[in-house]
Amino acid sequence: MAGRVELKGLGASGGIAIGPAHLFRRSEEVVRCRLPPESLPSEVERLQRAAQVARQQIAELKEKAAREHGAEEAAIFEAQGLMLQDPELLGKAERLIMEAKCNAEWALQRVGEEVASSLESLPDEYFGARAADVRDVVSRVLSILQGRSGGKLGDLPGPVVVVGEELMPSDTAQADRDKLLGLVMETGSCTSHAAILARTMGIPAVVGVKGVVDAVSPGDAVVVDGDTGVVVIRPSADELGDWQVKKEQWDRRREQLRLLISAAAVTRDGHRVELAANIGSLEDLSSALEWGAEGIGLFRTEFLFMDREVPPSEEEQFEVYRRAVEAFSGRPVIIRTLDVGGDKPIPWLGQLVEANPFLGLRGIRLCLAREDVFLTQLRALLRARAHGNLWVMFPMVADVGELRAAKRLVDKAKEDLACAGVPHGDPPVGIMVEIPSAALLIDHILQEVDFVSVGTNDLTQYTLAVDRTNATVSCLADALHPAVLRLIAEVARAGRRCGKWVGICGDLAGDALATPILTGFGVDELSMAPRLLPEVKEALRATSMREAQELSRRALACRSAAEVRQLLTQNRQSK
Repeated sequence: MAGRVELKGLGASGGIAIGPAHLFRRSEEVVRCRLPPESLPSEVERLQRAAQVARQQIAELKEKAAREHGAEEAAIFEAQGLMLQDPELLGKAERLIMEAKCNAEWALQRVGEEVASSLESLPDEYFGARAADVRDVVSRVLSILQGRSGGKLGDLPGPVVVVGEELMPSDTAQADRDKLLGLVMETGSCTSHAAILARTMGIPAVVGVKGVVDAVSPGDAVVVDGDTGVVVIRPSADELGDWQVKKEQWDRRREQLRLLISAAAVTRDGHRVELAANIGSLEDLSSALEWGAEGIGLFRTEFLFMDREVPPSEEEQFEVYRRAVEAFSGRPVIIRTLDVGGDKPIPWLGQLVEANPFLGLRGIRLCLAREDVFLTQLRALLRARAHGNLWVMFPMVADVGELRAAKRLVDKAKEDLACAGVPHGDPPVGIMVEIPSAALLIDHILQEVDFVSVGTNDLTQYTLAVDRTNATVSCLADALHPAVLRLIAEVARAGRRCGKWVGICGDLAGDALATPILTGFGVDELSMAPRLLPEVKEALRATSMREAQELSRRALACRSAAEVRQLLTQNRQSK
């Protein structure tokens, strides 16, 4: 195939990759075979044996993912292992073998596609990712039934850019990192498991590139820009040279930013802003420390609760929280209480299917409805406070009534521990400001808390009425919209009036373009993904507090997010 082709998708993992294309296709054509009645029991046993082998393979992948990438990625394979115990999948396939008198391969493929299609029909990207998990599991069992290699991308021919219709979590997890230069997927979203794993491994990736499989041939030169979502196939020699220069510049800049890790997080005139990290597991602690985090601004505890059949015990949670605070040796570790619902359902909680889960029983509402689960977590947090500087933060608080209800349960947890003679501490208590009502009532809320942290992702979607997981409208969910900035500014002003600490832990905190105006608002802390810390520190050190305050004043006077971005871009270019 000749001729240059440029396609556009969604940048899922930053960086630039250049290399030959390795086309990844699945050839799992299954033919239905009719079997005599006497063969059916042994066919069911054959399926069960294949499923057992698959469970063992998945368990090994889970251990590898936990060792190399962390608990969040390991949970992907834990969930897949549970799928092979779910009667909705294997049970139905076994019954279909008996009823249709057919071979195991055909029965499993048919049932698996039914389950995956039903998940994809739900209006939520979370369930679309679960559909990919189902197909991944089915593919693994089919490989075993058919005697094919389950190696996936484990035997790449050399350093390549992998191009495929859909890559499963096990595909990227088993790939040889030294040979995997980049990923391009025809389907998928930035929240898919493969995209998450690519970001964790630092592999440039672009997803949702329609037509890319038909446009590329094995060995074609491919350029992947994981920041802009651009994919170029068969670029000219001159263009390839230009991209190589861009890649070298990108790589060189990342190395230069590393030099700022030990530098002070201050403006040119000495105003200090704490720079902290957002984490989801203990495995993320090393990355936070490596990139120079001054503390943990957001520990998402929901990953302790997800992809399991029963909730974590008090002792299990205590050990996780204790290790986190001890790792940061007196620096603040802000732990958010269980925040599920919306795009993060947990089956064992027995949550109802809601027409609009983002406006339903989620966050603090769910915790107050399940006091047993909430009190267990609170007791574990209070016990861990005795070992370090732990702060407790409640998510999705809408008003003072919900806050007081949560604080009463904190008091009850303290009483329980005191009566049992269990050592515990008295942590600062705060909330995430992520519902507009909380921002508008911030003066009242600050009288009841020790601190607040602004969650810009949800604050943006609720302020602008945009579902941030809906690819059709997600581009409208811009946290730099003046309406969102005005709410953030008011929270910061109220914090200064009351002498209360104000942080920001949403994605906007990690956007170096926004660093000057957030600093100008007067926030005390910015918390972000660990690898973004040096870039934000660079932006902070390049401005003065006077300049930041003037820029924030001008941003609040803008009429649209586009105007704000233009203002901030001009400010950056003037440096």
